[in-house]
Amino acid sequence: MTATATATPIVLIVDSYVDPELFRSELGPGFEVRATVPGPEASYRVRVLVTGSVPIGAAEVAPYPSLGVVVTCSVGVDHLDLDHLEACGIAASNTPTYCTEEVADHALACVLAGWRGLDALNHAVQAGGWDHAPAGELRRFDASRLAVLGHGRIGRALARRARALGIDVVAHDPFAAPAPDGDVPLIGLDEALATAHAVSLHIPATPGAPPVLGARELGLMRPGAVLVNASRPGLVELDAMIAALCDGRLACAYWDVWPEEPPLPGDERLATPRLIVTPHAAWYSADAEAGYTREAVAAINTLLPRPR
Repeated sequence: MTATATATPIVLIVDSYVDPELFRSELGPGFEVRATVPGPEASYRVRVLVTGSVPIGAAEVAPYPSLGVVVTCSVGVDHLDLDHLEACGIAASNTPTYCTEEVADHALACVLAGWRGLDALNHAVQAGGWDHAPAGELRRFDASRLAVLGHGRIGRALARRARALGIDVVAHDPFAAPAPDGDVPLIGLDEALATAHAVSLHIPATPGAPPVLGARELGLMRPGAVLVNASRPGLVELDAMIAALCDGRLACAYWDVWPEEPPLPGDERLATPRLIVTPHAAWYSADAEAGYTREAVAAINTLLPRPR
């Protein structure tokens, strides 16, 4: 038996945000976890690539002819070239449930902060003021409607939280089954935008697809509405949204994503009034970090059985 046949397979972490130590602890013996693989080992020992947001396509898999599995520690898979991976016989998997609660919590926090004008009130106090007027209309939760775009795991978790606060929740999802009695009603996109006091996006991105919310759709939103995007930047036409903020049609927008992450130095769009941007942190908690590791390791063990 050759050394190549008996060599311990390598799980290669290609994203600096993914902690190799967590994988070493969860995988245990039978796999070697690395962040780099120099020299000829790469051609026969790398069996798994693990990413988070780093794209994986033809160029990224080419150095590893023995590669069998690509796992992304994320819900979305729009950064994976799934067609190429399938053509190469490489299995792909994501980690779909690890941060459902965290993202739903984050989105709800943004909606509520927007309705209560927390950012505007804070800036007013810092500028020497002491009045609610700079925040504009401050909304009661039980007199407000939230439209959840995307009624998957995260969208449903957000809806449950919001309804517990007395918020009127509707959802738009052309791929979801009709709502049973007592569930969140599914309505058309235009109606959702026109009637909601806040809109939160929880839709997977499709590479090359046009924005879900372009200038037309943003123009349908209620004056003074709040927009939350904790999904993908391409779901919203950014320049059109900035225009809606600058002319006062939108009360505020909370984004946990950006077209370039981290943003390019000097990106003036970040200084748009009433635009609050967080550093792709909606997913994070210590529980979620451990969760994506467990889900990724389970995928590895399923798709590339542990060597004997």
